[in-house]
Amino acid sequence: MPGAAELSILVNPEDLDAEVGPAFLTRCFASPWTGAMYRWYLQRSFAGEPPDRFILMEDGCALAACGVVFRQLRTQDGEVHPAAVALAAATLPGARGRGCYTRVMQAVVERSASRGCAVLLGFVTAGNTSGRGLARLGAIALPSAYLVSRDRPAGSQTGTLRLRDAKAADDWPLRAAARLHPPAAPAGFHYPDARAWRSQMVDRPNGVQSLRVGATCRAVVERVADTDRLQWLDGDERERVAAIHALMARARRHGRRFFMYSTCPHEIAAARRLGLTAHPGYLMVLALQARYAAALRDWAGMSWHVQSGDRM
Repeated sequence: MPGAAELSILVNPEDLDAEVGPAFLTRCFASPWTGAMYRWYLQRSFAGEPPDRFILMEDGCALAACGVVFRQLRTQDGEVHPAAVALAAATLPGARGRGCYTRVMQAVVERSASRGCAVLLGFVTAGNTSGRGLARLGAIALPSAYLVSRDRPAGSQTGTLRLRDAKAADDWPLRAAARLHPPAAPAGFHYPDARAWRSQMVDRPNGVQSLRVGATCRAVVERVADTDRLQWLDGDERERVAAIHALMARARRHGRRFFMYSTCPHEIAAARRLGLTAHPGYLMVLALQARYAAALRDWAGMSWHVQSGDRM
């Protein structure tokens, strides 16, 4: 068509950070992105796998972008599957409604499949445009919840478990894995070694505190602006809810908000009883290999244990 703008997808372009870096994402999301966030979320390798970045260009200008990081999932049978996670999918406000997201995701699907991934994952809130786009591609939706503290006090702050500062040790993920024995263990993310776990949970872009809670629980909390984000919690099932209560109370004592993410229905219900507000969401899972298309029906019926730090 004469005069039509030329659209193209660039994969991992060099020398475009100034155009599609933190300032670009801040414009798209209407919330600030820092250089540290940009490097951690979009430029960090995981277990030796470098990430991908997809940029939709029009006549030399970026309209939309999406990052993809490569992770591992463990299903209830104990099998580990390579997975791609789409994140920071963003379109400039003036370019929305033109099918930019669809163009980018088509490239993401093709590239992730070529890199041997079994599935593509996306973490979305209910009603999110990206979630609807993945659903149109055939993704299943696993229910989750984004849990945040209310402005008013969240229940009693007395009688909570004791919290102690601790140094996150390499045996923390090993202890957590020891609690998970197939086939009863829930499905979730797999960390091949302590270094990969630390990269995801401890070496985060904001200040991180590691804590012992009560007799059995260990927690990793990231301090993001005015909010304590519970990124990882391990411990005896009988003590986990009390540990969440203690961490909520700790945040409030310091004048801070509290956030956690969960795919466990009983944990979500317990957090709501403690006073957290639940915003529904989904872990979207799209099969990238033919043999996984039918398997996703079984995945939808599995119990999943995914925490905030697992997401991205």
